[in-house]
Amino acid sequence: MREHHAELGNAVRAVLGTRRRTDSRPVDDVDGPLWKDLEELGFTSLTVPLELGGSGGDLLDAAVIVRESVTAAAPLAETLFLVGPLLTAAGLSLPQGPITAAAAENVELGRDGDGWHLSGVLRGVPWISGADHAVLLVRRDGRDSVALVSTGEAGFTVVQGRNLAGEPRGTALLDRVRVAAIEDLGGADWFRRFELLGATARAVQMAGAAGAVLAATREYVHVRNQFGRPLVAFQAVQHQLARLAADVVTVEVASEAAVLALVDEDPQAELLVSAAKAEASSLAGPIASAAHQAHGAIGFTMEHSLGAFTTRLWAWRDEYGNELRWWSRIADLVHGFDGDLWGLVTGTAPIRPGDGQIDWRVDSGEQG
Repeated sequence: MREHHAELGNAVRAVLGTRRRTDSRPVDDVDGPLWKDLEELGFTSLTVPLELGGSGGDLLDAAVIVRESVTAAAPLAETLFLVGPLLTAAGLSLPQGPITAAAAENVELGRDGDGWHLSGVLRGVPWISGADHAVLLVRRDGRDSVALVSTGEAGFTVVQGRNLAGEPRGTALLDRVRVAAIEDLGGADWFRRFELLGATARAVQMAGAAGAVLAATREYVHVRNQFGRPLVAFQAVQHQLARLAADVVTVEVASEAAVLALVDEDPQAELLVSAAKAEASSLAGPIASAAHQAHGAIGFTMEHSLGAFTTRLWAWRDEYGNELRWWSRIADLVHGFDGDLWGLVTGTAPIRPGDGQIDWRVDSGEQG
């Protein structure tokens, strides 16, 4: 953690204030006033460089905000981990208002005079029903490109949906929707990079939710009495709490390692991201189970704050790939190194073309 991260966390907590979710009821839409406050303080543009009108931070700074705001009704994870890097690579400025992102490889991109339009279907787009803009990763003439679209354009229709935690996950129907701006990216595989950034964002969010679950459980077993003494006085509860703490620390450390690898452009970034999302997804069930068992029946009520975190763990477990998907990715990486697991983990095995490693350097390429 950097020196300013503690201050950054305190600032985010102050803005969130009473806007934190304290129950597991569905979220209707983006919290507009909250977004405006975060926007004015530069939190939503944190991963956009100063020359593009942003705050000039990086993903480590973004992770602090995302962990603190796991139940906030705002697309902060999408904006900081997906929108920011995409717009930065494309040299586009971040527009005002709530914004989200999606990979739109199968959406049809057509020419319309001097402009471009999009047609197709995007499913499960986070917070699309409350977003003013969407940043879409598309293919233009065989090149990965970034298209900025206003959700208020003619032909842009949203069918509302929700994930298991009640967060908006809509389907966008595009019928010759005008593109506000489009720029080509470099030669890197941005669709694969998008997947890794999304998985990292969810791993960071799950780390924040898991930490909140642990804090709530620790507090409850200390204040709840049974047979004349606190629950934490019972050895079985102590063992359960210790196991819960170990699982939470695993998710926190793995997610932080993934973010650090992305920031440092580590050749092992794909391995660390895969491990982080696989660990977070596989431990979501045990963490939620242990917490609810410790809380008893009260933890399952919709009004109790515990459900606000555990339902998100269950929902985010599958978003951007569950543990099986990322375990398979790790297996593919090991196979690419001829089964040299130790060499892959330690970085001592030579990286050969075709090994599946991603070049994380941003290549501006041909713009336009």
